[in-house]
Amino acid sequence: MKNYIEVTGSAKIVEQVMEYRTSLEISVRAAREDTATSDAGILRDECIRGLLDAGLGRDQLSEGGTAIWRPWHWKKSKNGQEVSHKILVTCKALAQLHKALDTLEPLFKNERNTITVSAQQPRFENDPAKLTAAQVAAIRDARAKAEVIASETGLQLGAVAQVEDLGTTAGRSGAYGDESWGAVEYARGGGGGGGNFEELEGATRIRTVNYRVRFGVVS
Repeated sequence: MKNYIEVTGSAKIVEQVMEYRTSLEISVRAAREDTATSDAGILRDECIRGLLDAGLGRDQLSEGGTAIWRPWHWKKSKNGQEVSHKILVTCKALAQLHKALDTLEPLFKNERNTITVSAQQPRFENDPAKLTAAQVAAIRDARAKAEVIASETGLQLGAVAQVEDLGTTAGRSGAYGDESWGAVEYARGGGGGGGNFEELEGATRIRTVNYRVRFGVVS
């Protein structure tokens, strides 16, 4: 059996949010089924036009689907419904989204109309150069660990015999949508809150590159 030293090497990459993803769920509650469906469709289209007028591009908006339900607490004798449409929004700056939401505020003065703003998983930067540098650093980290073991056990470290890619692991940035639970900002009759929106640097997360490396040894 050949002697060897096997260690795990790792290196970290700092990744910043490059694009925020948000879902806007627009709902209308009405006592009549046909009214809820019709009014929800009209409200959806008005919201889309408002977002476009506020400066968002059509390539930043996408369809999120429709949901129709009848709340359990409504009496069976009533035919009321609640109808929701979801619009998915992407933007590189949150200030752009807040400005757009402010313009929608007049559409939700009616208590039958509600909007739920939910943060989705943001998109982080994907820099091939950073990944390559981390891969090199991870292998060097493994060699440094193996050299310590070899030195302390009276062995001489040989060549690399085997490398196994253990994949990467990403930590949480703490940004809305990037937690282990769902974060939702709920607004009824209002949008982004008005006023100026101070921009900050995008949130960051740590991605770790991991390798298992086996080195041959010389006694």
